[in-house]
Amino acid sequence: MQKIAFLYEASQEVLSTFDLDQVLQQILSIARDYFHIPNATIFLLDQESQQLYVRSHIGWDPDIASQRISIDTGIIGAAAKQKRPIYTPDVSKDPRYLCAAAHINSELAIPMVVQDEVVGVLDFQSEKVAHFDAETIDLLTLFPLMRPWRCKMRVYIHWSAIVPCNLRPSMRLRSR
Repeated sequence: MQKIAFLYEASQEVLSTFDLDQVLQQILSIARDYFHIPNATIFLLDQESQQLYVRSHIGWDPDIASQRISIDTGIIGAAAKQKRPIYTPDVSKDPRYLCAAAHINSELAIPMVVQDEVVGVLDFQSEKVAHFDAETIDLLTLFPLMRPWRCKMRVYIHWSAIVPCNLRPSMRLRSR
């Protein structure tokens, strides 16, 4: 039942507004509430620089908003480059882990792919070793595959292509 409730609530949030930042923040809030994930970030990919930048986050200090990660580094970069989710139950045992905070012990990075193109990464981190069980991983991995989400991201990609890079982080998509 939790799966259905999560997917329903997430899809309703995606469809409720054209404000991309509001949608992303709501998705992170839903993930936090349903799965008790204290730290979550949505990174979007700057195609030109091949760097992931923070578009939305929850549970982190505001300083994280300036973070940029090359797709050649870290667990997040590896998920983007390989176009597959990467789960690290104990980050102290994975040399790819980029330490965001000393208290983090597990990480799940899920690429967001639209039309076979990586547009970003959903990143979830927990203080608990092996925080994510198989069912949670499966459910969180399904989210970026949902049709409403993919349509919303397709619109974002279209507008990103015609808006200069320096305007993208503050860009809002609004209904007409």
